[in-house]
Amino acid sequence: MPVPPQLVRLEPQTGTAFVLLGGARLRIVATESEQVADVALFARYDHADSFSPGRTMDYNERLIPQIGDVLYSNRSTPLARVVADTAGVHDLLLTPCSRVMFERRGQLNHPSCHENLSRALGTFGLGEDDVLATLNVFMDVRVEGNAINVYPPASRVDDYFELQAQTDLVVAMCACSSELTNNGRCKSVGYLIYP
Repeated sequence: MPVPPQLVRLEPQTGTAFVLLGGARLRIVATESEQVADVALFARYDHADSFSPGRTMDYNERLIPQIGDVLYSNRSTPLARVVADTAGVHDLLLTPCSRVMFERRGQLNHPSCHENLSRALGTFGLGEDDVLATLNVFMDVRVEGNAINVYPPASRVDDYFELQAQTDLVVAMCACSSELTNNGRCKSVGYLIYP
């Protein structure tokens, strides 16, 4: 009898990276309400083939991914498909928060998603310049007129968003480090991998 996957919990403002084989599923779980998870995707054997929010929005003809939608790479490679979603609100527009972003706000030495993702991806030979875009799971970003506004995340405890890899992937994921993005307090997120 197969052993059920164990929930891995990412503490606030931390990240990880791992291989997700083609056909396997990654479930991102809200272990606490109103917390975003930034997710970066790379083809396992060609890291230059990485997640493209622009192509994903273009090919799916929508700003927010829905069940059945495919996440595409910069080379139009299908990387993953959305197979389950209980929250329904996610972001493809904004890049991961960075040290420079916090410095512009006057917050020095603040943890950032960009640093956490880059650090985790170092195991795979990837670095800061490789982390260009993320899928921001549970993040509520709205285009209102000509403005981009960030609202508290849509997630409640036990909400989840699940992807199925369409090819072998390197995945990096972090619990978002921006208090503003997470309704004032950074919290944990979790994930499970179903082979």
